[in-house]
Amino acid sequence: MVAPDANPEPAADPLPLHERWPQAFGYPLQMAALSTIVAIAVAHVVVRLIPGIVGWIFDLIVWAGFFKYAFEVLRWSANGRSEAPEISFTVSDELGRYAVLLLLLVEVALVLIAMWWGVLAALIVGIVLMAAMPAMVTILALEEGMTRALNPLIWLMIASRVGGHYFVLVGFFCAALVAQSVFAATIAAQIPWPVGPLLVWLIVNYLMIANFHLIGGVIHEHRDELGYAGHLELQDEVPHTDASRAILDAARARAASGDVRGAVALLRDELAAHADLPPVHDEYRHWLRQDGDKAELVAHGKRYIPALLEKGQDRRAIDVVRECQVLDPAFALDKAEEITRLAHAAADAGQTQIALGLLAGFHKRFRNHADIGRNYLLAAKLWAERMNKEMQARAMLNQIKLTMPNDPVIPQVDAYLAFLDKISATPAKAAPPSAT
Repeated sequence: MVAPDANPEPAADPLPLHERWPQAFGYPLQMAALSTIVAIAVAHVVVRLIPGIVGWIFDLIVWAGFFKYAFEVLRWSANGRSEAPEISFTVSDELGRYAVLLLLLVEVALVLIAMWWGVLAALIVGIVLMAAMPAMVTILALEEGMTRALNPLIWLMIASRVGGHYFVLVGFFCAALVAQSVFAATIAAQIPWPVGPLLVWLIVNYLMIANFHLIGGVIHEHRDELGYAGHLELQDEVPHTDASRAILDAARARAASGDVRGAVALLRDELAAHADLPPVHDEYRHWLRQDGDKAELVAHGKRYIPALLEKGQDRRAIDVVRECQVLDPAFALDKAEEITRLAHAAADAGQTQIALGLLAGFHKRFRNHADIGRNYLLAAKLWAERMNKEMQARAMLNQIKLTMPNDPVIPQVDAYLAFLDKISATPAKAAPPSAT
């Protein structure tokens, strides 16, 4: 199956969360989702027949496959789609493994805490982690970043941007966990093998898919607050009247025949002649991912981002920057003006790591540039307000004053230093001065 052709049209106006409950509980009953739920449940029962650590490892592999599909459900829902995906094509295998690793880390942490500090301490930490789980899942789905998914500051940022809906997600997650646990302990335990375990896994998978669908719906509803522009592969299908459509169809036909590299080559040639067609760029990146060509994804990103900025598509440019930074931590754009524009846009959208990654080493690459002061003031604010690293922020601000005493940004630097002094001296934090 050629992945983009599997996309149904997105819902024109998905229902808000408080009106979505009947649809959310019915979502896993769609044939595409239900077949996955049943297949994974059967797989869990079968691998449990394998003795010892080998069976345990196979069970983790089944979990990874299921998480990969669940994250695909989340992404489709976050892009406004009400239909369940038949396959997982936007989610990498690494994301499924990250989710399993996260699950193992949580379980190991709770066991160790119970051994060292007692059951009460483990219970408290468990409640905190359950409250953080929607945020962890959101970060993994949107950024595929394990480190950021474990950062409590990012959890708080996600919760603050989503608002009251975040606590609805926490409540649903906790209720689903209790429901499946009660079912396993009371009803399924009285039903002989393999029906009892199979029923447990069906309930677990059903509630998991409903949960991920709800998280995706909340992301879609709060996409502006979260700075989420949608995944490129899940954008609306290009109409037949578009100049790009014939090119896309030809590339997809090659890929469908098994010639993914031929599709990549065709799109590369077309981009050389028609560099102003964003759908062709997006299709090119999709098949580069399928081919595993990370180096070309990064190289193409450096060419594509300026084209997106020319068309005013800053949000999409930020998404491309994010992917390039994941593939290559040393990724950097060539023009100072583009870096400044994207860094400030990423900061405004809550994409702290992307903004800081763009600004890293700016003064060395663009010596004496007029944007150095305002860019490093922005970096200092991000360090202080979103990374809880006030000392580093102060050091950066003082460095600006020392090296650029006549820069127009100095009054703002002084004001921000005064603000940091004020919040250090008083228990209650004042509102920070407005960013650039």
